[in-house]
Amino acid sequence: MLNKISRYVIILLIIFVAALYLPDFYSMLFDKKVNTPRMDYSAVIDDFVYTLYQGMGQIEYRDIKGNEYSEREYFALLPFMYYATLEKWQQLPPTLKGVELSSKNIRENTQVFRIQAKDIDFPFVPLYLMFEAEPDYAQLMIPEDLFRLGNKIEFIDPNTNSVIPEKSERFQRALQDAGFRFPAKIIAGNPTNRKPFDEGYFIGDANGNVFHLKMIHDQPVCIKTGIDPALDIRQIFVSENLRREFYGWFVTNDNRVFLITYDDYKVRELPTAGKDEKYDYNADKTVYRFYTYPINKHIFISGDGFVRMIVIDNDFQAVAEHVETWTPYDKRSASVIKQFLFPFELATSTPTNFVKLQLHHFGWKAFAGITASLLALFLFSRKRPWTDYVLVLLTGVFGLIGVLLIKPED
Repeated sequence: MLNKISRYVIILLIIFVAALYLPDFYSMLFDKKVNTPRMDYSAVIDDFVYTLYQGMGQIEYRDIKGNEYSEREYFALLPFMYYATLEKWQQLPPTLKGVELSSKNIRENTQVFRIQAKDIDFPFVPLYLMFEAEPDYAQLMIPEDLFRLGNKIEFIDPNTNSVIPEKSERFQRALQDAGFRFPAKIIAGNPTNRKPFDEGYFIGDANGNVFHLKMIHDQPVCIKTGIDPALDIRQIFVSENLRREFYGWFVTNDNRVFLITYDDYKVRELPTAGKDEKYDYNADKTVYRFYTYPINKHIFISGDGFVRMIVIDNDFQAVAEHVETWTPYDKRSASVIKQFLFPFELATSTPTNFVKLQLHHFGWKAFAGITASLLALFLFSRKRPWTDYVLVLLTGVFGLIGVLLIKPED
């Protein structure tokens, strides 16, 4: 009896390891990388352009009309991206559509952000740094204390692991006087001193209202922003930039993206939805990238099998839109065969790149691999206990490997 138990323990271990590594090994051998275009928009010709890597160091430069360009010609079409190289080549024009094209002006009027699934839901340590927003020094200084925020705000001395009562009471009173209702639901900031200035934190309270909290001369400043709680904010992001056009941006639970502007915290909605919903922004599945340049702003929504680019002017009016598609992963032949071959796979990371053991079942397609595994077991090794057949029925090729490697005693 003990031998039988030991055998099945070893078989289950083999099944676990096989489900963890065999599907990945199969993909590494047979899944070919799709050559996807890198798309952009040229304010010089007012049209979409792209590069396509052809292998062996060969890169194709085209616009969507099919016109081909040399590398230098292509760089000249995108002066806001390649301004440093064009300046070195002495090919950077002085102006474009009335806008100065110096390196200084382009740098000062360019801002970028990206929203990935791992930025929306992530594990975090609920301790935060509160910078002095108007320091006596040329740069922001890392504070000697930390704060936590839940049913109340508390500043902690990390050396003694004790609460700093006076400072905690000051900030607690400032939040309550501004109308904040505990507990805090969202807290968003940029906790690094590698930024030109500090804007503190945007905090969502229990009623869905958003408050702006920062510290000036060691005193709390808390402002109720007036952002509509009905927007149902999922996550907020803060990024201090010398352009001072917007404090940051936020994503709602219905997959909309908004900027929080310096104009009295008014919000501006960015494009996310289009004519075809399969190319819409989905916070859990797609990546949202935003680029603001001196002339216009570029938005990219990229997912499995597509990239959608939207161009808006500085008044946030749509200028142009284009979608490039390719075969998504689950429609490629290697992926389809894998779903028939293996009943499931174990993954050690989530789509957000955090470590977590997950089971991905391949549905009805898995029965093909299970049937073939049962047939192989019957043909090549008929004298087996019924429990071996049950294991193969439940785990397919993984169970087949296990029961064939670890044979039952005579």
